[in-house]
Amino acid sequence: MTSLMTRSRNPQAHLSNDMERLLDAWPHWLGQGRLSTGAWFPMDLMETENDYMIVAEVPGVPKENVDVSLEENVLTIHVNKPAPEIGEDDSVHSRERVFGEFRRSLRLPRDVDVEHVDAHHKDGILEIRLPKREESKPRQISVN
Repeated sequence: MTSLMTRSRNPQAHLSNDMERLLDAWPHWLGQGRLSTGAWFPMDLMETENDYMIVAEVPGVPKENVDVSLEENVLTIHVNKPAPEIGEDDSVHSRERVFGEFRRSLRLPRDVDVEHVDAHHKDGILEIRLPKREESKPRQISVN
């Protein structure tokens, strides 16, 4: 079977369509199946045989300003990055860095062992390990 696709001559349209397909391909446990585009900190989501792993970049945010909570199988990362003080006589010519409070929430898969979730923050990297429940892990069954 042959499928026909019409492509726009506008390269930005290609990129937009490709990004839409990429975002739609993320696992369902991201919540609505889409990444939150309003959050300033990027995250990687990975899965191994034994657990899921979230790695978030939170540069310039001290450990005390990072809060990770879990409620009703939804993991929420709340980050507060305060803006530096600007003196009254100082002029800001350009400001590209972002400051403020940011929050990302992820609905977790049902096989996460919520009693053993572990989070570490070091050098601007937040790592959250979400172990899978033992009964959901693959196991070998002997044949008699």
